[in-house]
Amino acid sequence: MGITTAVGSTQTARRGIGSVLAILVFAEVIAAFETSMAVQLLYTPGDFFTSDLSQLVWVITSYSLVAALATGFVGRLGDQFGRRKILVAILLLSAVGSVISALAPTFGVLVAGRALQGVSGAVLPLAIGMVRSTFPAAKISMGIAVVSTSALIAGAAGMLAGGLFLDYSTWHSIFWTAAIAATIAAIMVHFGIAREPRESLATAGRIDYAGGLLFGAAIASTLYGLTLSKSHGWTDILVLTYVIGGLVVLALWIKWELRIEEPMINVRMFGERKFALGMLATALIAIGPIGTMNILSVTIYRNPSSVMMADGSELALPVGLGLSATMTGVLAFISAAAAFAISPLIGKISARYGARMGLMIGSLLTILGLVIICLAPGQIATVVTGLVVVIFGTGFLYSGMPTIIVECVLPEQTSTATAVNAVTRTTFQAVAASVVGLMLAFSPVVAGENTFVSLSGFYLVVGALIATCVLTIVIVFFIPRTKALNAQESETQVTNLTLKD
Repeated sequence: MGITTAVGSTQTARRGIGSVLAILVFAEVIAAFETSMAVQLLYTPGDFFTSDLSQLVWVITSYSLVAALATGFVGRLGDQFGRRKILVAILLLSAVGSVISALAPTFGVLVAGRALQGVSGAVLPLAIGMVRSTFPAAKISMGIAVVSTSALIAGAAGMLAGGLFLDYSTWHSIFWTAAIAATIAAIMVHFGIAREPRESLATAGRIDYAGGLLFGAAIASTLYGLTLSKSHGWTDILVLTYVIGGLVVLALWIKWELRIEEPMINVRMFGERKFALGMLATALIAIGPIGTMNILSVTIYRNPSSVMMADGSELALPVGLGLSATMTGVLAFISAAAAFAISPLIGKISARYGARMGLMIGSLLTILGLVIICLAPGQIATVVTGLVVVIFGTGFLYSGMPTIIVECVLPEQTSTATAVNAVTRTTFQAVAASVVGLMLAFSPVVAGENTFVSLSGFYLVVGALIATCVLTIVIVFFIPRTKALNAQESETQVTNLTLKD
């Protein structure tokens, strides 16, 4: 394990850490772009996008479901057969999916292409695994922080770019751009990153395909049920069938994985205190600062600041800036870019104090930003200041979630463990999306036939966000103190190289 890291870091040093990191960031940016840019298609006039919105959401849902199914598989395959090789493969598959969508003669074919694009949801676990196995020990935490937080700027850029394509070109351009970018990323990964030494990978053995399918089916069923709940409600029989069915399959999956000798995902990792608490913290962060905050920030930007009443009078609304979609995208991109800019600092803090410190800082910054917004939720200067503080906190959280998991596992388990972490985050973000709308609709402001977010609904969401942040701090406080990831890797390298000599 240690010799592998040393050899890999030497190869990476020859090619340049900066160039390797840039390639991995580019690959993750493409994956996040494919996730967010398609949201703009829900409001695209013409062609076959005039369907009912409940059908159009399959543009998003098909991607998410396949991403959930693929992530566990891909992480395990990368740990065993080589992360670079698997990363190239899924980027090329994603490019094929983009081409299918661009050429789609019907809406169903476009959805099929989007589903194939979903394999790119597994880019991040592979990239993190490559950072750990090939970077010098002193640069591992920085690398994980930069790659993880790149998803922030990529998501914002995807929304902005998608809107620009639709305003000045056609929806086909979105998919052609994604196809070209994914192909370029695959070429860059293949030729720009050294092959990982065999010693950095898991021991060759049987692949637990049954376990992978059970895990993917459980997560996909649960996610689909959560997606349906936004339009059908939590009491709908179809929603309950998918959610409860998914949980039942998950229980069967756990039983299966405990019985076999070489499981797809070693569920016994959850018996390790730090890993279990890290996953619990991830769930809380996904529900709160990531899942709920994403929706709340857009709501504040887009909710009108005032409306005209039937009698000609103007009613001032307590929450909202009334910004255009373009301005909302621009502000979101600038905020995300600021968070990405400090990612090396986030990495240095994790390197010195461990990921638990980063999670605490991220939670505290989120609370501070929310308090600032509450001072004047209708004033643009106050809101933007608060949201910038929140996005800085989100940067710490995005970096800390996978890093706390990486600190718990062996190098050859990195992509598998972080894949489970990514699926957990995605699932609980879906929970947040299903619940936050109900909270925002609490005691609304009524203006004729329209309703708008009230201070009561706004404070309810903010209170829930602060509660999840406080709980995260409490959970992280009880995570056992361990050496920072870089210190662990350095010590292992020295020990194993000494044994080699």
